[in-house]
Amino acid sequence: MIKDILVSLRVADVGEDVAGDYAVSAAAALDAHLTGVAVSYEIDVPPVYTEAFSTDFIEAQRAEGQRLARSSVERFGEAARSLGLTGEVRLIDGTPGGAAEQIGVMARLYDLTIVNQADPDRLGPEDVVTEAVLFDSGRPVLVVPRKQQKPFSMKRIMVAWDGSRTSARAVAEARALLGHAHLVEAVVVETGKPLRKKGVDLPGADLARHLARHEKTVELRTLVPTGGESIADVLLKEVAARDIDIVVMGGYGHSRLREFVLGGVTRDMLERMTVPLFLAH
Repeated sequence: MIKDILVSLRVADVGEDVAGDYAVSAAAALDAHLTGVAVSYEIDVPPVYTEAFSTDFIEAQRAEGQRLARSSVERFGEAARSLGLTGEVRLIDGTPGGAAEQIGVMARLYDLTIVNQADPDRLGPEDVVTEAVLFDSGRPVLVVPRKQQKPFSMKRIMVAWDGSRTSARAVAEARALLGHAHLVEAVVVETGKPLRKKGVDLPGADLARHLARHEKTVELRTLVPTGGESIADVLLKEVAARDIDIVVMGGYGHSRLREFVLGGVTRDMLERMTVPLFLAH
């Protein structure tokens, strides 16, 4: 069950906090407790350059970070109250990398963490927060597209299945959502690489049998890329055709000495996603 949700609030002067609004609707739908975390960002000044920045400049930047954090908290509070929720708030300080690490550790004690999709046209911390939660928390992360308008819905869920450990982990973490779905579609993208050992006729059939034991019927679809389509192309086309609400998939990649490295399919989906993406690693 998902009863404790953390949302990383967008800290900025302009634009909406899509993840914050989506998290409020998710908490209302799931009858879950909701905590918003806002960061008062500090500039990261290497020691060798410390003398190049005046104390007044650093203090002004810190004050501006605190102002933006308070603004994001107020916006979150208004969204929560609009649905009759009382959202808890956590305020933290730090550089983008340091704050992301704190949020990743914090997320270990929540059933789900919701974050904003990174904006390629605006430098921001969303990308590193997503990776920190994915690699450091051991819990799932739900990434909300920048252009998301629909509130939280789990009626139609697509599982991007390739039989890997991360896919299995994502399905296990998403089971609380899958149980409420009207449609669960398991999609296997045919890439020419075997997904299973010899003797298994239909990739994904084992997933269907597994979920059937949890009283959930799964529709299996094997899709073949055409005309040079990437795996992300195929998945996104299916999302649009089937009116999918959430995509569940393994978060591929690894973390080595605090350097996050995402796999190509994961990165592609994060950049081009059109519906919320539920990831587990």
